[in-house]
Amino acid sequence: MLRFANPWWLLGLGLIPLYLLYQFKWSRPRKLRLPFNRLDLLRRIQGEGKLWESLFPILKALILTCLVLAIAQPRWGRGERDISRKGVDIILAVDISGSMLAVDFAPNNRLGAAVSVAKDFIKKRPNDRFGLVAFSEYALTQSPLTFDHPAMLEQLGKLQVNEDASGTAIGMGLAKAVARLKDSDAKSKTVILITDGVSNTGEIDPISAAKMAKAFGIKVYPIGVGRGGYVDFPMVDPLFGTFYQKALVELDMETLNEVAAITGTGKAARAGDESQLQAIMQQIDRLEKTEYNLQIRYVWEEKFPLLLWIAFILLVLELALRLWLLPILPES
Repeated sequence: MLRFANPWWLLGLGLIPLYLLYQFKWSRPRKLRLPFNRLDLLRRIQGEGKLWESLFPILKALILTCLVLAIAQPRWGRGERDISRKGVDIILAVDISGSMLAVDFAPNNRLGAAVSVAKDFIKKRPNDRFGLVAFSEYALTQSPLTFDHPAMLEQLGKLQVNEDASGTAIGMGLAKAVARLKDSDAKSKTVILITDGVSNTGEIDPISAAKMAKAFGIKVYPIGVGRGGYVDFPMVDPLFGTFYQKALVELDMETLNEVAAITGTGKAARAGDESQLQAIMQQIDRLEKTEYNLQIRYVWEEKFPLLLWIAFILLVLELALRLWLLPILPES
């Protein structure tokens, strides 16, 4: 972007044509009209009409043009964007209890579908910090809050169902997520709680954990996954390999709704397949927006020294031509 620090000086460029008009028209003496004259011969002797007669006024005009432009102080600006953002800190609390092996989200099981949708969610929010908590009968932090999204995606990909777990500690998983968020200074602190069962173990129940979240200004979006009722579970037999068996899985949506109400997010959502889970995450994405403050500042680079150098070179050229050319020209 080109601009002038003193643009009013550009009006001086209008004087340059007047100077040239004066030099080529008004300053020349009137020519006498004589009958039977030999003016053509005299002009040839004096060199009139030659290129050198126009050279010095043109040089002076170029020098004046450069000086006027230099005084106007041209500068070239390079725009740089300053982005200040108030992002969202998000902890994904994912159930990895044995019931997440159910294949009602075919071709994925419940955990596979949750991981796939969570990865898409993270990729759409490059300016937010994410963390990961996995819980079954106990809760573990798989990733602290980080802007390192590739590392976060890698940890999500490593999640596996804890087939040895004897219960589901939803309250412990939520409490662990709250502990990771409570000291955050982000604009919004959010937990996305994904589970498919009933909290039946753990030292902290989901309601107490929700009250903890509310105390620290943390919003919780509970998502219940699974169609409910009898669903297919993979079973492994040493002789016959893997086969599927129907099992009843209960989902405590009432408790999840209460958690959402306590933390101010309305009602819990329920996903019966991967497309519904995707739609729920998209809704959360719309609700939890990152705020931006974009400003463009310009770094200016002064260009007038170049014009001064050009004017100086032209001035030296004019002086050199006067010293070299004028002595050998015929006198008028």
